[in-house]
Amino acid sequence: MRRLLDVSLETKINGILIGVMSLIIISLSVFYLYHSSNEYYDNARRLTLQSAKTISFLPSLVDGDDLSDNEKIQALTNKYIFENDIDFVIVKNREGIIISHPDPSMIGEHEPFEEDARANIFGAYYTEQTDKYLEPSILAMAPIYAGDEARQLSGVVKVGYFESKIIEKIMDKLYQLIFMIFTFIIISFFISRWFGEYIKSQTLGYEPKEITMILKNRENIFSALDEGIIASDLSGKIIYVNNAAQEYLNISKNASLDEFNIRNYFGSSMDTMLENDGSRNGIRYFETQLNDKEIIVIVNNLYEKEELSGHVIILRDMTEMSELSNKLTIVESLFDDLRAQSHEYKNRLHLISGLLEMEKYGGIREVLNDEINDIDAYQNNLKGIEADHIKALLIAKMNKANEKRVKFNIDDESQMDNISDKFTINALITIISNLVDNAIEAVVDRKEPEINFYIGAFEGWLEIMVQDNGAGINDEYEIFTKGYSTKDGGINRGYGLFNVNYNVELLNGYIDVKSVEGRTTFTVEVPLIQGGGENEYPDSRG
Repeated sequence: MRRLLDVSLETKINGILIGVMSLIIISLSVFYLYHSSNEYYDNARRLTLQSAKTISFLPSLVDGDDLSDNEKIQALTNKYIFENDIDFVIVKNREGIIISHPDPSMIGEHEPFEEDARANIFGAYYTEQTDKYLEPSILAMAPIYAGDEARQLSGVVKVGYFESKIIEKIMDKLYQLIFMIFTFIIISFFISRWFGEYIKSQTLGYEPKEITMILKNRENIFSALDEGIIASDLSGKIIYVNNAAQEYLNISKNASLDEFNIRNYFGSSMDTMLENDGSRNGIRYFETQLNDKEIIVIVNNLYEKEELSGHVIILRDMTEMSELSNKLTIVESLFDDLRAQSHEYKNRLHLISGLLEMEKYGGIREVLNDEINDIDAYQNNLKGIEADHIKALLIAKMNKANEKRVKFNIDDESQMDNISDKFTINALITIISNLVDNAIEAVVDRKEPEINFYIGAFEGWLEIMVQDNGAGINDEYEIFTKGYSTKDGGINRGYGLFNVNYNVELLNGYIDVKSVEGRTTFTVEVPLIQGGGENEYPDSRG
């Protein structure tokens, strides 16, 4: 049985369709044949009974007191048999003497009243089936009433119709039905072949087992991904999520997806992405924070028959990558600073060596005092900043500024508590790093380049201020546009301030720019609520 079921989809469809259609056709044919057989028998009963009644009322039988003219009656019945579709006629008088019979030798013989007793005694009209005469027949009985004035029961007429003629008609009908059944089965075969090929084309030629295996493999692959994969219809209702997406969105594995809409998780950013589906092959993305994770959301369109049918959303956790990128940025800055410092210290060692040769010990003391004061200045300026990542970043930027001969002043009042939230610290690193780098580039060609930096907390807000004495900014709004740059130099420019503005918006803060009298000041403020040793940023300012 298992081997019989282990066949191709097309073979199964052919077998099922042919079997069902054949069963229907055969069932209808059997019903029709049964109905036709009953109709043939009913017609035979009506015909024989009507013939018996007609013969029983013939003048030759009813005129007179008895049935005596055998030859006349025999001729009359033979003529009636010839003119009508009946097989034999038997006429008996009241005493049971046969007056007319298909077998002439039976005329004059006595026949007991058996199946015709009701007609002879009660004058009843009826039919029966019998095999007494020649062959099995449908036999109709009718009484004969004779007499001129007072008619009396004088005999019985029996009219027979052979069942073989009925069976012959049924067989003719059966042959016709067999031919029709065979024709319909052949047609069903071609229909099932066409339908099987159509179904197979819709399944891309795959068998059900192969489709099941593909779906299982797809689900296993999607479940193994760390990236969340979500499919939604045009209204945003979620129709598929993999395991990672369920964790990102806190959706239970047994929950009904009909209750969830992707717009409820990402607000206006997702609304903008879903409405901006005019680009057929365009992939849109935005960054957001979800469950204390920095998430990049990638949105693409789903099409069915070249018509937009929904969207596929990919959630990618960028927290560790952003942290690693920021650490790499700091390390690279520190490496560059160490290289610059090694060069600077080498020059100072040469200076000290020359002063030793000249026995100028006082000059040596001055060089060492300057170096110690610089180190103390670093420590004093950064003593209020407890966040290690920010402190390391500022040290790297101070060394970079020193290498380029740019004066980097950190306000003595600067302070910052430690922040444990990775998303927040990564965003702040991006903001500070880009603002300081832009300031260094803005003043590096000035006669007396100078940068002032301040960071501090007040009334639940964190403030970052970067000021430079560069050439200034003409358009204070255009500078935050992606790809916009006031400098010449390649495709990678114009992203620094865009990233600053983007990360400020992620923290629900705001940025202010003022450029007057040779001073350009960037001021960033983000909401900060401290509690339990952790920092949390509310969804909106105020």
